[in-house]
Amino acid sequence: MKGIENKNKTILMLSWEYPPHIIGGLARHVHALSEELSKRNQQVHVLTSKPNDSTDYEKQGNVHIHRVNPINEQDPDFLSWMAGLNVAIIEETLKIANHIEFDIVHTHDWMTGAAAAFLSKKLEIPLIATVHGTEFGRNKGVFSDLQQFISKKEDELCHDADEIIVCSDFMEAEVISLFKVPAEKVTVIPNGAVSGQVGKPVFDIEELYPFLKGKKVIFSLGRIVKEKGFQTLIAAADLLRHKHGDLCFVIAGNGPLLDWYREKVREMELDGFVHFIGFIKEDIRTSMMKRADLAVFASSYEPFGLAAAETLAAGVPTVVAKTGGMQTLIEDYQTGFYMQPEDERSLVHIIEWIHENEALTKEIGRNAMESIKEKFSWEQNAKATDSLYIRALSKICHKEGIR
Repeated sequence: MKGIENKNKTILMLSWEYPPHIIGGLARHVHALSEELSKRNQQVHVLTSKPNDSTDYEKQGNVHIHRVNPINEQDPDFLSWMAGLNVAIIEETLKIANHIEFDIVHTHDWMTGAAAAFLSKKLEIPLIATVHGTEFGRNKGVFSDLQQFISKKEDELCHDADEIIVCSDFMEAEVISLFKVPAEKVTVIPNGAVSGQVGKPVFDIEELYPFLKGKKVIFSLGRIVKEKGFQTLIAAADLLRHKHGDLCFVIAGNGPLLDWYREKVREMELDGFVHFIGFIKEDIRTSMMKRADLAVFASSYEPFGLAAAETLAAGVPTVVAKTGGMQTLIEDYQTGFYMQPEDERSLVHIIEWIHENEALTKEIGRNAMESIKEKFSWEQNAKATDSLYIRALSKICHKEGIR
């Protein structure tokens, strides 16, 4: 086994999104993990989808990024498009495998699970699957045909995988319960977070968003979907607007409910108080965190809470809903603040306390930065992931009688 432990591995990393193609936290996770694995002298080949403005191939450090278009890239049906992406990933990987020997295939969520399962068998290498969330958890059940299809694919991936990675104890329990997989097959490896104080912005964020001037900024970000709890932020803003007119809610991200939320804000005449600014690039994201007086993550379902961990790591005082994996991120009123999910009055109570205790709130933000740095890092994540790779390879060697 010593040879396996010392061997520099070649990892095939599959993800349907990867920077600059960012839909949610998955892209940021895969990017950070790949970068850290490469620092451990592992060669990482990421296979992902190709947005219009990106190249087919690029190398960043020791990370090779291969981007492909689905074989039916113009297909408007999401499931058909995703199936076409899996076929394209398989075809591209087999070309690469003609001159590179892969040791592990590591896929992220069900979207690239079919390709991963095929390639694991074809190349005779272990399959590692990271489950970032479940369709059941996001919707509190599976009801539609689409939800049932996705849940079935998640189940198939969990049973195909040699090892399953989840980001929290909450997700470990969910995966074992939902998919009836052995507990020893599931490993908790917490996400990392970009540690350290956010540096000086490269530009004046108030020039880009003049409505921030003179305001106390409550910032949130994430994919604009129901489970992220943005409806709760809107309801809290409605309760606060007459009493605290100096507040400004800023919500960044893209998703299927963006236009609906914007219309809701207009209907409630909260236009000058709540701003959905859409997807923002990394420099704007950093500048918004620097400008924010408070960050809020009001999710009803959250396997880990990567964006919340990043605002905490940046020293931004942060409110998180007491749900899912976010329950491990903070100590209440010590390193952050807990609100009750889907309860705008709970959030309003915390915001008013913060309004009256600004100096203590800033101290709590500083405490959070130190706490997150100790508990969650991508370096620790990559080290644990690499150990899991070694375990999976060792099992294969044991089965084949290799010493």
